[in-house]
Amino acid sequence: DHIMSNSENTKQDLVKLFGIDESKISVVHHAIDSSLYQNVVSNFDNSKKPYILYVGMRGIYKNFSGFIKAVASSSLLMKDFDVIAVGARFNTAEKNLISSLGFANNQVKRISYVTDKQLAQFYRNAAAFVYPSLYEGFGLPPLEAMAAGCPVVCSNTSSMPEVVRNAGVYFNPLDIEDISNAIERVVLS
Repeated sequence: DHIMSNSENTKQDLVKLFGIDESKISVVHHAIDSSLYQNVVSNFDNSKKPYILYVGMRGIYKNFSGFIKAVASSSLLMKDFDVIAVGARFNTAEKNLISSLGFANNQVKRISYVTDKQLAQFYRNAAAFVYPSLYEGFGLPPLEAMAAGCPVVCSNTSSMPEVVRNAGVYFNPLDIEDISNAIERVVLS
């Protein structure tokens, strides 16, 4: 009878791909419990390098490889920042890619699944959160990062501009140099 879509972008996909009448679709954005991200105290250890944060799965459309290549392409990012990826273990291809790009030992850290409070701490202490996805129907991690006061650097595709609006710095997820430049603009300013 009626379809609820999580974003205007997904609504337009439903209309275009399935020919669904636009009047039968309502957009209801996802939300997060912002109280989880309020009053999070920064506990960053200044003796450690600042880090760029990646959160979530790393399947092909998530573009983790584009993100990691972009960091590696910048001598400034490589010298001054670590990368923390919160989520599942690195697979063999990811480990090989990280190694082949010249990252120092333990410069790219994978943190297994964390509590909401721990995730809020990671967001709060990050120099920036990067969301390089090629496509998202919505995307909760940028909302979480913004709620924690973490700068967001993300793709300019699909629903990301709808979710992040003018609160982030955007890049073309297919352009490694553009990703790198966008990250640098945020973390080096």
